Amino acid sequence: MSYGVGYQLTRAPRCSHNAGPPLDSMAPVRTMNRIAQVALERIILMMNNTKLIKERRISNIDQVQTYLRGNHDDNGLSGDRGDFYRRKLAEQIHINFNVSGVTHSNIEAVVDTAIQLERRTRALLSGSAFNTQTAPSISVDDPILDILSKIADVF
Repeated sequence: MSYGVGYQLTRAPRCSHNAGPPLDSMAPVRTMNRIAQVALERIILMMNNTKLIKERRISNIDQVQTYLRGNHDDNGLSGDRGDFYRRKLAEQIHINFNVSGVTHSNIEAVVDTAIQLERRTRALLSGSAFNTQTAPSISVDDPILDILSKIADVF
């Protein structure tokens, strides 16, 4: 025989303390910022690891762009020296990160998109440090974002 206490709950109890942390809509912006930062760092490292640039080490992404565009001072052979560096960087991305589809003809777009993504997300993060409830949208080409995330080992 079971004895009851005679109490009956009429509605479910409200537990406001178990609601969880507030949603952070800026998390995707932070993630894209980190992807862009790491991808840019690795692109600089890959340019240095090719050992093709004998005069100095590349220290920033602007120098990478200078070499990819052929606007550097190089006492090498005549012709488009930028094409040589574009091919080598595309080859390094394929070898190191198994990314197909990056060639000498689109490597500049990948680097430029990474730069733009890092700058836009950094500006958004610095401008919205106190408001994490709403995040503006960021438009970025999906295949290039996929390439950058593979370079950054985030996929």
